[in-house]
Amino acid sequence: MVVAFAAWTAWGEAGSVVRVGAVNWDCSVPSWTFFGRAATRSLGPEKFRDRTPYYAQTPGQDRIEYRYRTMAEYEQEMRYAIEAGIDYFAYCWYDLIPQSAEVKGIASGADGHLQEITKARLNHVKSPLRDRLHLCAILVTMHPYSDEELLSLALEMREPWYEKVGERPLVYCFNTTQPLARLRKVCSNVGAGDPYAVVMRNTPSGVDLAQIQAFSAYAFCADATDFASFTAKSIAANEKRAAHGRPVVPHFSTGWNPTPRIERSVPWAKYREGCPYVEARTREDFLHGARELSKWIGRNRQMCPTGHVLAFAWNEFEEGGWICPTLGKDGRPDTWRVEAFRAAVDVLKGNAIQR
Repeated sequence: MVVAFAAWTAWGEAGSVVRVGAVNWDCSVPSWTFFGRAATRSLGPEKFRDRTPYYAQTPGQDRIEYRYRTMAEYEQEMRYAIEAGIDYFAYCWYDLIPQSAEVKGIASGADGHLQEITKARLNHVKSPLRDRLHLCAILVTMHPYSDEELLSLALEMREPWYEKVGERPLVYCFNTTQPLARLRKVCSNVGAGDPYAVVMRNTPSGVDLAQIQAFSAYAFCADATDFASFTAKSIAANEKRAAHGRPVVPHFSTGWNPTPRIERSVPWAKYREGCPYVEARTREDFLHGARELSKWIGRNRQMCPTGHVLAFAWNEFEEGGWICPTLGKDGRPDTWRVEAFRAAVDVLKGNAIQR
């Protein structure tokens, strides 16, 4: 912890933030798969085309379809992320082999299909672009994690493209610290370093504080009448997490609007209906969010020692948080969100004057 705080002191003079990550939960898989069937159904209506990913196909009215992207196609997506100023993807990490134990919080049967949504991270590590766009893991609530998968993760943590805090591999934990003791033991056995564990949770209740180094969030779920009020609530949530007696990795949200999943539900999640939801709709929305977060970090530097920020999200299209290009009206990728997020990153890193 002393090293981390010392690093912050050195970084603070050059800019408030040094590393910007984005959540990557990629269920853009064909509709004959468990997750693809739900995702294409939710985003099918024409009114959601402004949040439909650029690689989707539109075979008919109120229909979209995904296919498995080739390596070259996935590398193009990585280039867009690099252009957006993203330093690392935080992937929801699942076993490559279906697990028989039911995953708490996900409808029965979904746990047998989680391997469907590992393709993005598998493509990521095959690409030489991994040296420019790092990755790290998000361990998810109550996923059983086989010994083989934890070993695979620990071995990947040794690689130069795995995101680090100093010499420690960064790992986010969505609501749970359950796998951490096992993971730490495996990391020690293979010389991967002691993970810097960041729990994604708004309250410390039920969290073993001895197991974690910091707090953060996966998403910020709130109703709001406009993006400015949403940002203010998001900053307040960072403030509350900073009061838990641990450092924070500040959360930067591009919005929360799960309307597609409210209108056409998915089997693994429920959402509040009848609420005013918002997502970033303009470049100024992105910039406003970045300015306000940068001010907050400046006032709370001692609680933000790593220099990392985590954004929601690269590709949570259905939940209203996305940076990835969408399908333009002309059928070509619409990249304005990539450009707007890059401007926001420049604000966070103190580079806005230079660009």
